[in-house]
Amino acid sequence: MKGYVSHLITENEKLEQELTADYDAAHAPVSHQQLLALQLRGDIDELSVCIHDCVSLVPMVKDLPADLLEEAGRILARQQAMGIRTVSFLDEMSYPCRLNELDIFRPILLHGMGDWSLLDMQPSVSVTGSPQASPQDVSIAREWGKKYGSGYDGQESCIVVGRLANACDVAAMEGCLDAGGHVIAIMEAGVDGAATDALCRRIVDEGGLVISTQWIGAPSGRNLCLCERLVAALCEQMIVVESQRQDEEVITVVEEARKLGREMHYVKPAVHDISMEGIQVLPDKKPTVKKCERIFEWADKPYSIVYKIIAVYLQYERITCSGLIDKLKTLHIATDPYGSVHSLMTDKGNSYGRVFMEENGFLVFVPELRERIEAIRGKFRV
Repeated sequence: MKGYVSHLITENEKLEQELTADYDAAHAPVSHQQLLALQLRGDIDELSVCIHDCVSLVPMVKDLPADLLEEAGRILARQQAMGIRTVSFLDEMSYPCRLNELDIFRPILLHGMGDWSLLDMQPSVSVTGSPQASPQDVSIAREWGKKYGSGYDGQESCIVVGRLANACDVAAMEGCLDAGGHVIAIMEAGVDGAATDALCRRIVDEGGLVISTQWIGAPSGRNLCLCERLVAALCEQMIVVESQRQDEEVITVVEEARKLGREMHYVKPAVHDISMEGIQVLPDKKPTVKKCERIFEWADKPYSIVYKIIAVYLQYERITCSGLIDKLKTLHIATDPYGSVHSLMTDKGNSYGRVFMEENGFLVFVPELRERIEAIRGKFRV
């Protein structure tokens, strides 16, 4: 019986994701098909300008050739048949909040296979290094992937974010999977390559996510900054395995991470020792960007579960945990109101992050959040 109930919950979550995707596509001023057609035509520079002026997109799509629209439609249909989901920067409900930090450099369209909810979940880390990394560097990256994937020394586990074209990134992702953790992998080519790549299949099968800014069948070619920007935006801290040669790729990803204020660590391996004793020990301190600090991101996502829970709570304020859960049930908010509320009362595991605590039998905001909530409470509306 328990297994059957779990199956129903999983299916409901899948249905919710599908409905969310349908809502996004129906309410965006420009469709995914039209955006892809613009990319196929090469209107990348013009699209970047429209990041801040979405109204300008509408006249841009009026003169799109019918054959280009048909080609974009075929590509999206093939992707959907393969289980590849597409979201655009216009999809307020689905687009990853963290990518908004990239401003005009955020991807117009994002294609992916796997668990998209990882993009808005637990702490994430990138373990990276030079493309010319030595076997010793790669071994070290793998060990750190295992550590963060398993949650070493009593710490909570982290999602490991990496590029499939970098040896250190790949080793870290494999180490994370070996430890039972989750991975977000970034592909340079279209996600259709995930169907034939063994690591991609493993990532998706074990609850991870494979994403790309490229559509299936996209011509080969590399934008050096594109994948590096995605890694920097999606991780909360970055571990750089230093080698004798730090080439342009490493310099680029480090610069992007610094621009976004990510916590940086550098690992300097001992020359003749690839064991963990030969590695500079990183501090146990968790990322400076705590999960609860994402309150500003949630405030801009009115269709997210977290937004709705906080909005309902602010209507009552003096309400117990069970009382809030009952209100959410009445309003049909969240498939699992009990789990959603309790996920906002802890920083452990796959939780949303600690927003609430109990005080004298009532739910209250954690002290470090109270002033922030007061400053933006007008944004939370039921």
